[in-house]
Amino acid sequence: MRSKLFVLSTLVLLVTLVLSACGSSATTEAAPEVATEAPEVEETTAPVEEPADEGPLPAVIAFPAEIAGGSPVEITVVQKPADSQPEAVEAWEAQVARFQEMYPNVTITGTDYAYTPDSFAALVAGNQVPTLFEVYLTDPGKMIEQGVAADLTSIFEAQNLDQVFNPDIMSIATQDGRVYGIPRFAYAMGLAYNISMLNAAGYDAPPATWEELAVMAQALTDRDAGVAGFSFITDGSGAAGWHMTTIAYNFGLLNTDIVRQSDTGYAAGFSEGPMLEALQFVYDLRWTYDVLPRENLNWGTNGEALATGRAAMVVMAGDQFTWIRQTYPDAPIDDYGFAPLPAGPNGTSVSLVGGNIAMVSAQATPEQVEAAVYWRLFTQFDPDEIVANFESGASNPTVVVGAPTLPLYVGDYEAALEALQAQYANLPVANYQLFLDAISSGQASMQPEPLIAGQDFYSALGAVVSTVVNDQSADPAAILLQTADTFQTNVLDQLR
Repeated sequence: MRSKLFVLSTLVLLVTLVLSACGSSATTEAAPEVATEAPEVEETTAPVEEPADEGPLPAVIAFPAEIAGGSPVEITVVQKPADSQPEAVEAWEAQVARFQEMYPNVTITGTDYAYTPDSFAALVAGNQVPTLFEVYLTDPGKMIEQGVAADLTSIFEAQNLDQVFNPDIMSIATQDGRVYGIPRFAYAMGLAYNISMLNAAGYDAPPATWEELAVMAQALTDRDAGVAGFSFITDGSGAAGWHMTTIAYNFGLLNTDIVRQSDTGYAAGFSEGPMLEALQFVYDLRWTYDVLPRENLNWGTNGEALATGRAAMVVMAGDQFTWIRQTYPDAPIDDYGFAPLPAGPNGTSVSLVGGNIAMVSAQATPEQVEAAVYWRLFTQFDPDEIVANFESGASNPTVVVGAPTLPLYVGDYEAALEALQAQYANLPVANYQLFLDAISSGQASMQPEPLIAGQDFYSALGAVVSTVVNDQSADPAAILLQTADTFQTNVLDQLR
């Protein structure tokens, strides 16, 4: 369990991150303890080369002349595309080859493993954690405290990366002045919608309030054609709880409502107030307005509903447009807009934010840590690699540029990267302006994911969502109260 100080500071820092970054463009069930302490990276590198002459991006990394002194080193890294995307696999392998041309002593083995808290706990227990892995933006503290993540401080200090990454997001991957992670991406939740469908129904803009959404969704629902006016994840999983939390944030739910903490412990506080109001609204969407899909949707099928025209408006994260274009290359991507979520009863639109942090296994040797960190920095910062990746988007449908995500960097590098992304964007970025303007102006506020037992909370809430949308006789208030009581007993009372 994270210390109370870390939880509170992370909450503040994540909000600060989004607000400051946009000016320019959960804890879960604990993984098993690891006996080995996270090693600090020793200075094993040869003298670094000076950054190359600047091109479209500032060259901010001075890559070392050698890694591990030229001795053989093998690492396993995540983010290799799945075999179902052969073009993406080919591009990934070509990028590995270019890195190995620089460092022929480094052997990289890729995996398409995608992080989930439960599956990662199994990897830790079995000593199968990849050398380079990724976790959700709310989980670095757990990895640090359990000794799962290696100390990367010496490399970060040598490369002055505190001048490139937003310092607030770096703080999420930092503890006691030591750095343990590399920010990878940050997302914000919004409302995706089919522009043509809205226009055909007589609407020239997405809904501004949830009440307006319900009315519009009725006009957009066509059961004979298999079209639902509105959708979100309802499959009973933790992802359904994630989406329900996103909706409830707009009804006024705060992290301090979900779990209230004091000197004597933790208390579940979500059985009434904004969460109940939001859950009752979801019940009404299903049983009064009848605008939700009749089937239960997961993350993929919710995105698919938008991509295939079976849903007119969809709650989702902005980065899922990348997945839609990759998975449904024939979908009319120019028809999809992205807007801030509708405002709740207090007149405020709130966007839940999250993302990923790359970390290195504490079981790695110093040489492996060095190789893993520079591989990740190579893919994120080498100017030639970034330009080559953007250029390949013209012919490779798996390379997608322009999704409405949140920026990770600051200063000249962030400005140059945004300009380059605009040049190579193959998504209709103008369609996302409502969302981007709302974020940058503060019209839509930011709120991070639940930071205390967050994934456990999502799982508990997901089951509630499934019950409410599948059983018309369900009593939202009674179900929510029972869920909060069980969550208190099974989760919060176990925290020390």
